[in-house]
Amino acid sequence: MIIKTKQNFDEVIDLLEKNGSSFAIATVIRTMSSTAAKPGMKAIISDKGEILSGWLGGGCVTSAVCNTAKETLNFKKPKLVVLSPDDLKKDLKELDNDQTFHKKNYCPSEGSMDIFVEPFYPKPELIVYGNTPIANELIKFAEKFSFNFVQFKDLEENQKLNLKQHSEKYIIIATQGNSDLSAIKDAIKIKANYTGLIASKKKFEALKKILISEGFQENIQKITCPAGIYISAIMPEEVALSIFAEIIELKRSGQIRSKKF
Repeated sequence: MIIKTKQNFDEVIDLLEKNGSSFAIATVIRTMSSTAAKPGMKAIISDKGEILSGWLGGGCVTSAVCNTAKETLNFKKPKLVVLSPDDLKKDLKELDNDQTFHKKNYCPSEGSMDIFVEPFYPKPELIVYGNTPIANELIKFAEKFSFNFVQFKDLEENQKLNLKQHSEKYIIIATQGNSDLSAIKDAIKIKANYTGLIASKKKFEALKKILISEGFQENIQKITCPAGIYISAIMPEEVALSIFAEIIELKRSGQIRSKKF
């Protein structure tokens, strides 16, 4: 993403979030001896390793921090960058781990700095097909847990709504008998982290036969059915809870461990 004009810190973050872009924020938390940057100074770094706003000091600092920013975004973990002259720490590489990166400061000032680099990602998106009681309850959970969300009450509406390019996407097909096949065909076109169908296993088997006959054999492997973990849910809000719990589990751990239906 290119920031064409100089903007303040908050404006850049707002623009990045609106565009669904990933970025990192680097914060100077400690300095020793002579350093240009002081504790509390910050910079916003793009997923390409470019400083979009803020300031951290000279090239000997920014190169290490920008490279670390890209790493934190790839591994989804914050990291502490420790810059110091040789006389303070020996064998810097031996001190590196998944939380800390040590680098010699080659600046003549021979100052020492600690910079905390934290990755930020677009809000996850919940994409719901259907205008059913369960679909509407899922939207309430999305609002509560700060997900961006879209609800396709009518399949023609999805031509008018734009999804974020870089966000995590979780799809629930909650049409429940109203244009199920059309919703499934549309949903599997979206590159999603999770696609769940609210239906019985028996119904899904019948739908799969139709989809396979129409050439969607590979695509249906992406669909989780029934959506949700087993909590003896009956009411729409309970079913929605079981589904959203499955989404959170997948989002946090990368897999679904809980008991299924």
